[in-house]
Amino acid sequence: MASIFVDEAGDPGLSPQSKSQRPYLAFGFVYCESPERLRKRLRRLLKKVHVRRKYPPHLAELKFYLPSTDLIQKGYNIADLEHYKTFLPSIRMNSINVVIREATGIFSAVVDKRKAASSWTAERLGNFVFAQTLIVSIMNNISPQNPPAILFDRGRLSHSRTQRFKAYVVNKDSYFEWTGLKRYRGSLPMPIEVPSTDEPGIWAADMVAGAFYHKYAHGDQSYAEALRPVFIGAGERLFWP
Repeated sequence: MASIFVDEAGDPGLSPQSKSQRPYLAFGFVYCESPERLRKRLRRLLKKVHVRRKYPPHLAELKFYLPSTDLIQKGYNIADLEHYKTFLPSIRMNSINVVIREATGIFSAVVDKRKAASSWTAERLGNFVFAQTLIVSIMNNISPQNPPAILFDRGRLSHSRTQRFKAYVVNKDSYFEWTGLKRYRGSLPMPIEVPSTDEPGIWAADMVAGAFYHKYAHGDQSYAEALRPVFIGAGERLFWP
């Protein structure tokens, strides 16, 4: 079944300290008309880097950035992390190459949190950018014959907030239809939360989110530019320029 996978990179917090020290938040969207090959190839890549000891054996998913705090809690030390970080550039590019070959299209939404309204909460901001990007920048551009499944990482929100988010996306779809801004057939299905360790499509979305976060937060656009062959439309949108 055609699917859109979504993940994010960066700190969603809106405290003055977070806005100052970690001003960017990026969402990655990966659209696949037939996602099984994407899943198979990413699983194969994860197995290969584990066997070759280039990736933490306890990390059961491919990620653009290593979750250092989590790995230290599992017993890894600083030297271990530095060893694995030396292999990250090639692992990122190999993962991105799989996305380029197997995905139908990608898009990223990047938020400059310093320009977000002071009245917004992290939950409201994330939900707005997720839904706005999904409908306006992706669905209106790909205009599929049947709306694809929308899958996102289960760890994004608490259970109660996840239910509100799902209703928000469906209501946003109806609102855009009412305003005449919707250009695709059918109605968006309710998003599905999945554990990222079980869904390689989320790994692909993490790579896209990480590539564009890296572009803005670290001034390195090489990974984002590598994804250009599968851009949906402009490939990215900055909230707010």
